[in-house]
Amino acid sequence: LRMVALSHESVVERIETSLPRSDGFEVYPFRISSYNSVVSSDFILDYPSDSLAVLIVSTPKMFDVSYKRWIKEEVSKAGSFDSFTEEVSSPISEFIDSRLDQVQEDLSSIPFDIIHDHSMTPSRKPKILMCTCGHVAGAAYYYRQNDPTLIETNNGKKWDPKPAATNLKFIGLSLHSQFGGHFAFRSVLIFPDVNLPTSFKEREPTPVLHSIDEIRDALEKFNYAWRDSQFRDCGSPKERYSSTQMEYFGKPPTERWEIIRHWTESNEVESE
Repeated sequence: LRMVALSHESVVERIETSLPRSDGFEVYPFRISSYNSVVSSDFILDYPSDSLAVLIVSTPKMFDVSYKRWIKEEVSKAGSFDSFTEEVSSPISEFIDSRLDQVQEDLSSIPFDIIHDHSMTPSRKPKILMCTCGHVAGAAYYYRQNDPTLIETNNGKKWDPKPAATNLKFIGLSLHSQFGGHFAFRSVLIFPDVNLPTSFKEREPTPVLHSIDEIRDALEKFNYAWRDSQFRDCGSPKERYSSTQMEYFGKPPTERWEIIRHWTESNEVESE
């Protein structure tokens, strides 16, 4: 196939068309060197420094609009809800894959790689640090315990919280300016042959917490009680997950099906 050169603006525009905001997606371009410059050597991405990378974020609309639509379509193909659930083990991942398949069709003239939020190396390390991508690309502000703003001004000591369990780390939290913690990093698309000009600048992440106490509270809620999802409301989000979505993501994967069975009950078709 003949390769067709596209500008980075055209590539991003095509992705935004395939993954529109109305379906619950946001698209954030960034430069490979911007990410590589802030991660340890273990996480350096082996691509040309000026290559285009695009972070895909899902918003509250994704679950209740496009994921719901996909579930209903797939159940219809399978013949029943139960038949569908027997065939699919990771529905969210398969849904995201189906949407990225469309992106690949729309950008068939340009090679690119996809790294998912769950992509791991053979040594079981993440292939990419999504929260760092989110901060670099301007999608969400990444709060961490070693942030300079968390050094106490009265005596210069660092805040040193303990992890929730001995086998865990005290981890950082990304908060979106519009959605707080009601969003997810899904995938990064990397275009080795699409170079960003020197004039390109990533968006600046918008901080939504404005005091040391707020930051500590958010990080503690995330690390010590993430299952109750209170951390998601830190930063006063303007749009939140629906109650169905909150319940769904709060359950183990094997228990999630019953939460959304009602989506298709009136539309199930009889198997022939």
